Amino acid sequence: MGSDDQILKALYKLAIQKPFRQVVQDFGRPTLAQVHFRKLIRSIDPSITITDCDRFYQKALIDYKSLVGLTVEILEKLTENQEKIELVLSKQDLQTITIIIQNYRAKRLDIERVFKFFDKNRDLALEERESKELIEFFHTSITPQEYQSLKKQIGNLKFSCDHLRQLFQQWEQIVDNQNKNPQQEQVKYTIRQQMEEKQQQDEPVQAPVPVEDVEQQEVKDDEVDFADFLNIDLHITGAKELVKIREELRKSKQVFVDKEFPASVRSLGMKFCQLSWKRMSDIFQTNLKMFNVDDSQESRVGLGKWISHRDIKQGILGDCYFLSSISTIACRWPEVIKDLFISQRVNNEKLYAVRLCLDGEWKVVILDDFIPVNSQGNPAFSKNAGSEMWVALLEKAWAKMNIDYTDIEGGDPREVIKSITGGPTWIVFTNAADFKQQLQKCSDMKCVMTSGTFGSNPNYTNYGLEPGHAYSLLKVYNVTHPTKGEVTLLKIRNPWGNKEWNGDWSDGSSLWTEDLKQQVKFGKKEDDGIFFMEIKDFQRYFQAIFVGYFRKEYLYNSIKQMAKKTKTIQYDIDIQNDGEYYFTVHQEALRRYKLNKDIKYEYSYVRILLAKTTGKGEYQFIDQKQQKDIEVHLGGQLTKGKYSVQIKIKWAVPTWNEHEYQFSVYGSEFLRPKQVPRDAELRKAVMLQVARENKNLQQLTTGLFCAMETVVSKGLGYFYYKNTSQKTFKLKNTLTNKQGVKFLKPEIGDNYLLELAPGEDKIVLCSLDPSGVAFTPKHQLVQ
Repeated sequence: MGSDDQILKALYKLAIQKPFRQVVQDFGRPTLAQVHFRKLIRSIDPSITITDCDRFYQKALIDYKSLVGLTVEILEKLTENQEKIELVLSKQDLQTITIIIQNYRAKRLDIERVFKFFDKNRDLALEERESKELIEFFHTSITPQEYQSLKKQIGNLKFSCDHLRQLFQQWEQIVDNQNKNPQQEQVKYTIRQQMEEKQQQDEPVQAPVPVEDVEQQEVKDDEVDFADFLNIDLHITGAKELVKIREELRKSKQVFVDKEFPASVRSLGMKFCQLSWKRMSDIFQTNLKMFNVDDSQESRVGLGKWISHRDIKQGILGDCYFLSSISTIACRWPEVIKDLFISQRVNNEKLYAVRLCLDGEWKVVILDDFIPVNSQGNPAFSKNAGSEMWVALLEKAWAKMNIDYTDIEGGDPREVIKSITGGPTWIVFTNAADFKQQLQKCSDMKCVMTSGTFGSNPNYTNYGLEPGHAYSLLKVYNVTHPTKGEVTLLKIRNPWGNKEWNGDWSDGSSLWTEDLKQQVKFGKKEDDGIFFMEIKDFQRYFQAIFVGYFRKEYLYNSIKQMAKKTKTIQYDIDIQNDGEYYFTVHQEALRRYKLNKDIKYEYSYVRILLAKTTGKGEYQFIDQKQQKDIEVHLGGQLTKGKYSVQIKIKWAVPTWNEHEYQFSVYGSEFLRPKQVPRDAELRKAVMLQVARENKNLQQLTTGLFCAMETVVSKGLGYFYYKNTSQKTFKLKNTLTNKQGVKFLKPEIGDNYLLELAPGEDKIVLCSLDPSGVAFTPKHQLVQ
């Protein structure tokens, strides 16, 4: 059976679970976006690859001429004729269904009554365990093998009462048809046998290539279909505008000219004001393509034939941080780059668009094909190695969203990684004591990694490096050298496409053996910008690695809101299944305010606290953080349940008592954060848990103990007291020389008074100023 048939079967099983209208509404969108379609299909049948999901999705958009994603109507049309395919059952399944229906009719029970009985948790849906018990009720002797075979037909779904009724009605029809025509069973087998025989005659589908190296891609087919416009989620800012512009251009038969980012000095910035502009369609003429096959790279497969880090050539613009980031992603996840492009082919309207996650919000960036050129009429900035558009267009989109080309010189690679993937990002400094362990962890997690050299070292050029330059970190290898023993090697690429490290482990180094070259997929000895360094040399010349974590199948949702300087905001989030989830507070990038000199903009400190609700007014501490950065996130592997996130932003701009920010949720399921009134007891409840695990208790007097924690990076501190005696204590604590510490309500000022009954413990919370904390506690027993 082909992948399209598998997906259609999965869609039919999904239709049994709930109406398509509800399926789409669950994602808060008017249509089903590509990333959501992937998630739904793979939840029904995990054997279907992401690549097959994407291909099916895009083909459906083309077939049904949809610019806005899969609508409810398209989903219903796709599944109109799937019932006859789905009802082809094995002999064992038919026998199992027959027994279930015979007992169902014999018991004469109303299906609604049966549903209510087995819906133990009263959530109006039968989960896996409840469905199994219901099946066993009507088939008391069903074997585990029979149940698993039947489960494959109906899927691992939650059934509403209506869907359960529909399922039993279908089964009754199957049993009745079989009784009327016993030969029908053989016909069904013949159909299945023919399908299987045809599948064997077809050429086998190439299996996905395992990701062993950057040259091997996580896609499986060489042929890729591109379309003019795809995958426009109308919920994203700019999507409706793009659809409107495209329709107007088609009616008027004109070409697009972007007035928001015009081909003028305004879009170049002062540094490049001498340059002129030219359409790419005029530069490359009939050779122009969005993506192009590079036949010179024999080892490239799948989308890597169309999109590769080797395509990227830097021009005179100093945006190596941008190019190294897209280079890293393109070499291992080319489909992620492809999916950014809403327009994937050259078109007559010369209208193009890409999706970027800017300041935590996904937006559609609309573009024409004008690019800056030098005096010879050739592209002045970044371009593809051939006559392709994608590199120059992506760079132009970045420039448009960041004022002009001049203002995208120099920057933080994390901005780019976040904008392309939506996933959380962070920095690992090479002078960290555990740098090797952190690097290996990032490599094992298959993170996006770029790196940057120190900015001032005149000797760099002697070693083939460039000071203050960004490089792609492609892979980490642990190898055994015949004389050096265990060695950690880093595979690195210069976005210039040339100029490489010439020290130990460089292309011509005598340290290489043929066996080691094979282990690291050394490739050809050429000046292509790719080189290897040992970790100790890397730490000597590189300052940090910029890390981004994402998964292609993960889902993103965000909310833009206002935050007051004095208020704490709380979100409640219901996680339906165990998985990996991240909660992030995004601020506007520094470059957004380069032209506004009146606002002395800088990133503000964000305090964020994550807890799990275990009961009414009861919480389990998960994590906390206080950080000043473009994004601050918490999360990781979380179990099913209800969670709360509390956020406080201390706006650094003096005139801002209130300003907007973006709060996002990203993970293995689609989540809907809901802002709720702040629970005043949450902080105290979770910090009391933390304090009780503190082993550094100090004895104030016999039976009375105290512990303190004032770590600035956590944002919240505490003074904890525990009475292990059989008497009551009254205690006063006064802080002298107090700086950067503020008691939280109900305590105020510089002191507080507590009373602790026998066996009782209590906590006093304080906020910690990021600039530093100092105090001297003075405890006194009060009569």
